[in-house]
Amino acid sequence: MTSLRTTKEDQHSALNDILQLDLNQCAVSVCLASLVNDGEEPKFEKLQLSDDLTEDFREVVRALLERWSRDNGSGDLVLRSYDAGSKPESYEVEYMNLSEHDSVKAQIASLSSLSNLGIFGGTDAFVSGLRFYAIVVQSTQGEPIYCFRSYSSKKELGRSSTFGALFTAGHYDRVREPMFLFDQHIDCFSRGDDMFIFKKDKFQKLFRFFEMVLKAAKATLKTIKAHVPIANFDEFEKACEGHLQMQAKLKNIAGKSDIKEITIAKIKKVLKELPQLGVQIKKTNGKEMLVFDPSDKWALLRLLDDDYLKSLMTGKNYEVTGKREYQQ
Repeated sequence: MTSLRTTKEDQHSALNDILQLDLNQCAVSVCLASLVNDGEEPKFEKLQLSDDLTEDFREVVRALLERWSRDNGSGDLVLRSYDAGSKPESYEVEYMNLSEHDSVKAQIASLSSLSNLGIFGGTDAFVSGLRFYAIVVQSTQGEPIYCFRSYSSKKELGRSSTFGALFTAGHYDRVREPMFLFDQHIDCFSRGDDMFIFKKDKFQKLFRFFEMVLKAAKATLKTIKAHVPIANFDEFEKACEGHLQMQAKLKNIAGKSDIKEITIAKIKKVLKELPQLGVQIKKTNGKEMLVFDPSDKWALLRLLDDDYLKSLMTGKNYEVTGKREYQQ
């Protein structure tokens, strides 16, 4: 098995290779992604670009790679492994291996065959389902880089609540031709199985994170039911399934390999240390079980997600809103 140290070194190496890319030697394409007919995987269509517009997109990528390269060189860009429940600092970039995230990999798989993609036709169905776009940077050697940016039909000026005015022949007239608005940002980019995430909230929206949360939540609830005795589990399950943020919390709990090792004995030890949590234990048919309190829906989830830590420096107990396991 590949060690964590090697993995982190590989990720740094992959990022450095991308940041040092000579964009002048690369072909640049842009593809729009749309969820047509509520499909699970987006449909891509390729934009036909003028030379000038192609250069504009090249410059967007160039400016960002140069900025990230400067930050990386000065130590102001720190790589962290992706954690669904973490809250990265502004200088932190999360990475993931797409081979471990099939749902994300499947959503961008068709980009690997650009020649097979249709040309953007501007149909209402496709534009209405716009989700994101990808700037594809292809060097003469090596795998292409896909730069992703969230998008929606509101970015088409004709569908926006705003409207454009164009100055021509001495006066302004309303822009009536379809017009798309792009900006200077990239939310994440990938090459091969390496994904680097700069805007986590955008990344999660772009790849339908919250739409998949419910599926993960249901699976996690089954695991909790099998391994953690909860007297009124049905109430707990109903509360979680009706609350998006609680589902996201369950997804974070699902990522912990030790959830099956949670025991009443361990929980009682935590509750003895932190009685203010207010989580009760009662005996049902001679078996000790946790009690879900509907008046404090989060207490039990916070307990299961191990949100309470003791400071080695002060000895005080803290509740944390986001954490990443320390790795040597």
